[in-house]
Amino acid sequence: MRFIPTSATTVETLKKQAKKLQRKVGGKHTDALDRVARGAGYSHWHHVTLCLKEFTTKNAFDSLQAECELVIKSARDGVTTVVMTGPEVLTTPLVLFASQGDAWMLEPDENKALCLMFHGELQPYKIKDLPTRIEIEWDGTFELAGNFFKVETVHPAIGRRAIGGFPLDDLRKLIDRAQSVERRIEDLIVQADAIDLTPEVVSELVRSGWDGMDLHEAARVGARYSPSRHSLLFPQVSSEDL
Repeated sequence: MRFIPTSATTVETLKKQAKKLQRKVGGKHTDALDRVARGAGYSHWHHVTLCLKEFTTKNAFDSLQAECELVIKSARDGVTTVVMTGPEVLTTPLVLFASQGDAWMLEPDENKALCLMFHGELQPYKIKDLPTRIEIEWDGTFELAGNFFKVETVHPAIGRRAIGGFPLDDLRKLIDRAQSVERRIEDLIVQADAIDLTPEVVSELVRSGWDGMDLHEAARVGARYSPSRHSLLFPQVSSEDL
């Protein structure tokens, strides 16, 4: 079947035409949909839905590519930028940012990371435009810990490291907005075992290798320590705080 550019508006228009046709001549609604679809140049109604999926994915792919190019240019120009994709790209929005010559793309629900530019050098990355979905080849995971962006990646030039100086406050706000309801509920459940960063807890964590200054700063902004995750949990940011 040939591809016909089909927007959501087009589909709604065809649906309205099918309802009018059914009221006029009777019969099944599915038959009316097929008849209207053929009149508009499609093979049948299923052809309409397939074209809509492909059209939506194509627009989403172009939008994501534009966001990638934006943060890469910002990184190259030395401009700090933090953006979030719209819902038209993926079910869970992505967060992209540029800072200190780096450019990254983050998936908030599963903490996936993909480096687009590192220390001013463009990195090879793969985003595939498949017929009905976008496929991103993530190469690592991330964590926002205190004042550091911690990343563990298979990228040979990056590996496992903690990077300071990134706009973590802005990142935390957008990541909170981008996360799904399911992930937020999961985080709330996980926080059930969290403990306050008291001086005793901080001292114990420092003895195990944590940075004392980072822990004191995290405690200042209300972070807590999760033994089950062996990580810091920062306060959730509501839309009213933005």
